[in-house]
Amino acid sequence: MAVDWELVRYRGDAADVKELYERYRVEEYLQTVAQARGPRGLGLRESLLRDAVRLSDRLSPRIFSIYRDVRAAIGMSGDAEVYCVPQAEVNAFAAIDETSEGSHTLIGITSGALEKLEDGEIRFVLGHEIGHVLLGNNRLNGLQNPDPKNPASTVLPPFGEALFLRWKKKAEVSVDRIGLVACGDFATAGRALLKTTFGLSDRNLNLDVESLVAQIDELRGKGALMGGAFASHPLLPIRLKALELFSRSAKARAAGFPVAGAPVPDAALEEQVDALMALTRRHPTDPLAVAAMEAVALGGALVLGSDGDVTNEEVKLLVQMLHGTFTDEPESVIVTDRAQAARRLAAAVAVLVEHGRDDAKTFVLSRLCDLAISDGALLDVEGRVIHEIATMMGVPGPVMHSIMVSAAQSRGFGTDSRLTEIADRLRRSIKTAFAPATAPKPWPPARS
Repeated sequence: MAVDWELVRYRGDAADVKELYERYRVEEYLQTVAQARGPRGLGLRESLLRDAVRLSDRLSPRIFSIYRDVRAAIGMSGDAEVYCVPQAEVNAFAAIDETSEGSHTLIGITSGALEKLEDGEIRFVLGHEIGHVLLGNNRLNGLQNPDPKNPASTVLPPFGEALFLRWKKKAEVSVDRIGLVACGDFATAGRALLKTTFGLSDRNLNLDVESLVAQIDELRGKGALMGGAFASHPLLPIRLKALELFSRSAKARAAGFPVAGAPVPDAALEEQVDALMALTRRHPTDPLAVAAMEAVALGGALVLGSDGDVTNEEVKLLVQMLHGTFTDEPESVIVTDRAQAARRLAAAVAVLVEHGRDDAKTFVLSRLCDLAISDGALLDVEGRVIHEIATMMGVPGPVMHSIMVSAAQSRGFGTDSRLTEIADRLRRSIKTAFAPATAPKPWPPARS
């Protein structure tokens, strides 16, 4: 049965992929990555031919029988080369390797997986990994930054990188669904996840999904742990619960999975999975951290609006502060109603006064000073607003002056008014003088 895996894909995964392609326009860059790689003639296949064993039906009839079962179950078109990688851990991968010599679909499975996993568990693992190819996830990995000297994980700007890392977790939910269809049994899929993640078998751990999900309750209120436990994978209890929900859904039945009883409607399935994935978002839940975040967000809005001249760069700086320190959703914290911002700021400051240490207050005031000097002004009316907030916190005037000076010395005045004037004048001239007579040609140019 032919399955449209885009219809089975988790909707949060699909939405993030759409945003990566449309907002950040990554298609052209990914094409360029493929073109840059092609002429070298070096790729994954060459590495596997050198370091692994290419399996054949005669050499390993067991794995080839399993591979054929998976291909039939998920409707995989074309063929693949299957390699045994000499590694003790349980792992596998699938990828399309494109070089000047052609395109090859490659499947690698470790010797540890072949030795430790049952046949049905291997079906899940292979279906999961082939799912990354079917959904095009491997191609998006071209956005990752291979330069070890660069601290950034991707070539994307900070918000794009945060989106990419969130998407990686959601993508695992989608390909787990493909793995489940490949193996045909939820208990088997669960055992495969336990073994690949922790090396545990059912001899040491019962597959009780609800007990595992209860572990999440211990992490509620610890957003850093929930969001950062794995860079690219959600916590195992979340994956298992999301997969268990899918195993009872109309989507699973449509993909050929034997759902027992009345299936869960698609909308209800995705709403429940959305709630699970929301637990992995980066957003503070500790009351003191929330108060600090809101003090920066609300105080920042009041500071920026105090002089009646809010620039785009000032707003960007506030958003970047919140994003870099606190949350993946900074725009949800900023309030643009002055009266409401003032009320909520007073509540946040009250929490900082009652429960916060001096360093928490200093942190908030320092960020507000960074905002105030970002427009190149000597604090003027913005400085008075910060002094009022400092007074609310019980911070003495001399201490507040010291914080302002430290912010100026460490950051400097953010905007040079003379440079802004020159740049604005040149921008208008260049736009007029160099306006294209015809629409620009797409880039990169097509390969001949």
